[in-house]
Amino acid sequence: MGLMERFSVDTIAPEQRRACWNDIVAQAFPNVAVDPRDDGFTAHLVRQPLGRLDFAYVNSSPAKVCRLPQGRPHAAEEPYFKIHAQHRGSSLNRQGGREAWLNDGDWTLCDSRSPYSIAFADTNQMLVVKLPQSLLTRRVADPERLVGVRMGADRPESRMLLSLLRSLAPQADLPTEPGWTGAVADILLDVVALACRGDAACEPASDGDGVPARGALAHWTRQVRGHVDAHLRDPCLNSARIATALGISSRYVQMAFASLGTTATAYILARRLELAAATLRQARDAAGGTISDIAYDVGFNDLSHFSRSFRAHFGVSPRAYRAGRFAA
Repeated sequence: MGLMERFSVDTIAPEQRRACWNDIVAQAFPNVAVDPRDDGFTAHLVRQPLGRLDFAYVNSSPAKVCRLPQGRPHAAEEPYFKIHAQHRGSSLNRQGGREAWLNDGDWTLCDSRSPYSIAFADTNQMLVVKLPQSLLTRRVADPERLVGVRMGADRPESRMLLSLLRSLAPQADLPTEPGWTGAVADILLDVVALACRGDAACEPASDGDGVPARGALAHWTRQVRGHVDAHLRDPCLNSARIATALGISSRYVQMAFASLGTTATAYILARRLELAAATLRQARDAAGGTISDIAYDVGFNDLSHFSRSFRAHFGVSPRAYRAGRFAA
């Protein structure tokens, strides 16, 4: 193992602890800021390199940690992901529109390139491992899909990973012979890859050809349809946004729509037209908005496109449909 470093703010005057701790954290994790919840804030950090990985144990009283959107990583440091593993306590981890509530033994993956936050209301003990992007992507395809996703301690792969992390928690008496740190880093990366592959909640199960198993495909088709219905009024809704929101690949989204005999574009269009038609029917007996208002409200951003699509779908214009000239 490399040189172990220990940091603490317990001996610092209370009014200086916030600034001192932020200086310490910034050295270990660039562009990260900590906002303690009270003046009696205490915190410890033990940091130790492990080959090309960087291992840290953090013990802190209640605070909120944020990766700032501004600023740039150190020029000499390559992009990296981080494991946030809950050793003791609990924390709420947010990144990329996702939330992962971690309890003892849970973990999540964090992308250092994007804003994130970690909040904890009680004393928090976390194991943090920095994984260079180049090393992780050799073993884990598309690690971004796992960012902000809770990996539960109830999973065998998670228990294996946490057991290894806890045994490697920074300590002064680990072996120092040549090659030891590199070998252990390789083992750790292999276990991380195993834990990611075993996470059925993040990527649908598939057969040997990479096609989702029937049960998994049905599950994700329901998820995709639910997401479309919940975000139908968003004019930017498309397959890429659906994939990002659900944490699955665009290919799985395409296969979900294919199982319905359609495409993402056609399905979203049909659902918007159905919503517009329902709104037009309701507007017959009430002081509803104009046709253009309704078109924009259901997600269209081009009135001519809405009118052409509506006529093609229902056989009449939106105006005639609202007047009651539609098939029951």
